[in-house]
Amino acid sequence: MRHNKNNDALQSIASLVLVAPRLQVLYTPTPKAACTTIKLMLATAEGTHNPDVANKLAVMHVSHAQTIHHPQVNGLRTLANFSTRKQRQMLNSPDWLRVTSLRDPVSRAYSAWENRILMRAHRRTTRLADLAHDVHTDGQLDLAASFSHFAKVLGENTEVFMTDHHFLPQAALTRPDLIDYTTKVRVDQPGELSTLAQLLTVRSGKTIAPQRLNEGLGMPVDRVCDIDTANRIMATYAVDYETFDFARRDWSPTVEPLLLNEMEARLLGQYRRTFERGVSVAREAQRRTGARYGVRQMRHAAKKLVRLDTSPTRPKETF
Repeated sequence: MRHNKNNDALQSIASLVLVAPRLQVLYTPTPKAACTTIKLMLATAEGTHNPDVANKLAVMHVSHAQTIHHPQVNGLRTLANFSTRKQRQMLNSPDWLRVTSLRDPVSRAYSAWENRILMRAHRRTTRLADLAHDVHTDGQLDLAASFSHFAKVLGENTEVFMTDHHFLPQAALTRPDLIDYTTKVRVDQPGELSTLAQLLTVRSGKTIAPQRLNEGLGMPVDRVCDIDTANRIMATYAVDYETFDFARRDWSPTVEPLLLNEMEARLLGQYRRTFERGVSVAREAQRRTGARYGVRQMRHAAKKLVRLDTSPTRPKETF
């Protein structure tokens, strides 16, 4: 911990920083920078992964792999679970591995747009999807034009989009001013994830290997992003370029429209509706689970009161 004045700032992100105490690894996840893969590797290496719990969660997930983000499934602790003294040790000891992951900001923005806006893969993105609405060309949904529109409204409504941490700058998520990382994994560079896997293999004594998870549609960002769109995104995430020295790539002056045909458009619409229905079902399941839990707690409390009232050691109240 570098300065005491930074303690409050550190505590504001402490619940997001994952800890594998047996391995002595601290990991700050970066959404859309292989965090699904890294969480699975870390939980597997630490021995806390509980895949059986995933089937019991009353939560809507895009895929089974996504359940690793749930604390009951990954079993990892957070920095907030530890005392200030222990936190200081984790943040300063040379024995601890302090890890985060980084990704080219334009590629990461595209991945976030595809997942949260295009696919509607979260219940809280309705407002964002309304702002970054679909754009049609000749009556067909145009992915290139839609992504360009997203980049424009992202820059114009930055505060609104930043309510979803998938769109936050990587500097704001990882806070390198507070955490001195020993390993910054550039997930868009070949071999970086494998290098991290090898570090976890050595520490755990298990064979850890990265899996390709949550890859999205597999669309190259170059196919939908021209120089104007890239410039807008680079301006929005200027702090990431300054903080992590990302290279500013060359982009094509223009890109051709990328139109969904009738079948593809129907499939996309069906996916969106299916996820929306799934969220509704999950909410109802959570409500019912919560209600059952509440009833159980009331019954437990009532039984405890009965035992106390009939206990021979408890004096009866008199009036």
